[in-house]
Amino acid sequence: MQIQVEIEELSYDALKDSTKQFLNQAIEAHHQSYAPYSQFHVGCSVKHNSGKTIMGSNQENASFPSGLCAERVALFESSKNLLNDKVTQIAIYARSTKYEVPKMLVPCAACLQVMSDIEVRQKEPIEIWMWDGSDAVFKANGVSQFLPFHFELNIKH
Repeated sequence: MQIQVEIEELSYDALKDSTKQFLNQAIEAHHQSYAPYSQFHVGCSVKHNSGKTIMGSNQENASFPSGLCAERVALFESSKNLLNDKVTQIAIYARSTKYEVPKMLVPCAACLQVMSDIEVRQKEPIEIWMWDGSDAVFKANGVSQFLPFHFELNIKH
């Protein structure tokens, strides 16, 4: 078995204005981050089929691992009405005064699993945008690009 990962690297300047606006909402969200311990501030924006956008930021807690990643903050809010308004895109942005932010900021495995569950529920992949604020923007079409063998529970209805 051969697994092929396809992630596009795009230039921020070449993106449509609507895509830039969506990515900039992730920057806006990161300002609400509470990360006094890691000093790794993450924001994300989640776009729905209707055009509605939900934003989230990471929230740390002194009792590790009680905090929550930006992606899950926004995705849990977004998943409440999936049958009527599917999640189409997620944008993730981070900055840190303590660490170097990876060029391609891949969500953690827990966040990827939440995205996977949402994709299964809505029967459509989520476009994942990863950006560190530079000109290079990375885009993946669905969680399978990161978790080709993701856990999927088949529930009988």
